[in-house]
Amino acid sequence: MITINENYQNFEENTQVFQLRGFSISKINLKGDLEIIFQKGIGITLTRKIIDLYKTDIINRQQGYLRDTIGNLTIYINFFEREHNQKLIIMYIDKKENLMNYSNLYYLSKSIFISISSDISKTELKKICNNIINIPKARGLIGIFIIDKAGFLYFSKVNKNRPNMANNNFQIAGFISAILIYAHDFIAEEEYGLKLEDVNLGDCHLFLKTKSNVIFAYIVVKDNRTENIKRYMQLIMEEFLDLYYASHVIGFKGDLSPFHDFENIIDQYFEI
Repeated sequence: MITINENYQNFEENTQVFQLRGFSISKINLKGDLEIIFQKGIGITLTRKIIDLYKTDIINRQQGYLRDTIGNLTIYINFFEREHNQKLIIMYIDKKENLMNYSNLYYLSKSIFISISSDISKTELKKICNNIINIPKARGLIGIFIIDKAGFLYFSKVNKNRPNMANNNFQIAGFISAILIYAHDFIAEEEYGLKLEDVNLGDCHLFLKTKSNVIFAYIVVKDNRTENIKRYMQLIMEEFLDLYYASHVIGFKGDLSPFHDFENIIDQYFEI
């Protein structure tokens, strides 16, 4: 007898590693309600926008394959009918010049569909997808600080070769918060950080973004940084708020332990 765990192991062991720009798994019902199950290299907002383009076609067909180009990227979508009038959607994104083999793509999509239909846990699915889907990491990030508007530090990670910065992360968080409060007094914008995106720090830039009263600060070298770094900054904002805003940021009482696992997501996107 073959157990479910053996099926998952065989799926992972017999599947090649894919080098992509983005990947997502989601499900949609007949009303068009979309739930994103997993994504990597592509933001939640962009995932929803892309699927919305093909929503009618997906809902009206039992299963199928779609391929299209957006700018310099190619979008590949496999979708399968599930129970309760739902469709499972697996989407792949890569540069136009990197054409994907349809047979390999379909095998992976079908394997994911079978695994989800067998009630694989989200933790196990996430582990498998992270192992078989690789995205190019961004280089040039020295440190990231995620802070509340009062300056309390939720999460930070700093390059190990910058010990002075790492040892003073709480002071840096307070400094960043003070900069934005000072800017707000003059700019008077609701999302005040959006007007103070780039602060010159000698050989580095400090990029500041705010959303839902959470401050995201990125310290980036001016030279030798990859082109995907700003896109990943946006992805980190979306993923942090999606994971933690409702459950831990609202009503925050000082417990930082839920945020520790966010380092795994940072490591997926950045070389620090």
